[in-house]
Amino acid sequence: MRVTRILNEEQEFISRFLAVLGRGIVVASHSKTGKPGFFLYASNFIHEYLEPNYLSKEEVLLKALEDAGFPTDEGPVGRMRSDHAKSREAAGMLSEASRAWQGGDEGGRADAIWASSEYTDLMRNHFERLKNLVFPLLEQTVTPEGEQRIAEALNRIEFSAHEAGAPDKYLKIVQMLEEEVKDWES
Repeated sequence: MRVTRILNEEQEFISRFLAVLGRGIVVASHSKTGKPGFFLYASNFIHEYLEPNYLSKEEVLLKALEDAGFPTDEGPVGRMRSDHAKSREAAGMLSEASRAWQGGDEGGRADAIWASSEYTDLMRNHFERLKNLVFPLLEQTVTPEGEQRIAEALNRIEFSAHEAGAPDKYLKIVQMLEEEVKDWES
């Protein structure tokens, strides 16, 4: 299905972000080299890119499953939406804790590390559920016309992100996070 290929590429990019965030968690939890700015940038990436762009694309897929008769508040659609809510909650905690840490609250350090860990674990499991449950269900239930509508909706979201300069901006943020973690690890 063409739609799953579109999202697979974006998931690879997000997985790269999750990997660098995970490396940052490890370094920050074992040494004082980790800095709050890293976690603030990570939370900005989540709030500015992942939530409005990527999760909006997933929402298109969930709507297609609803249109195919799946219930909105339980089963795969309900579980995915629950993941969305939990990810937003963990990202909010990450933002708050990172700001507190940057403001001198050492408790914010532990909270930022914990929230980052929660977020990365949740999103990795979420991607597995998407790949092993949602994508196969879409392939079984969506008609070629439905697939075309999904692709058009995903392209509209992608086009608006390109207009805002999002792909380059967020690629640079991930690259910057990778460089910062390399410096910490040296």
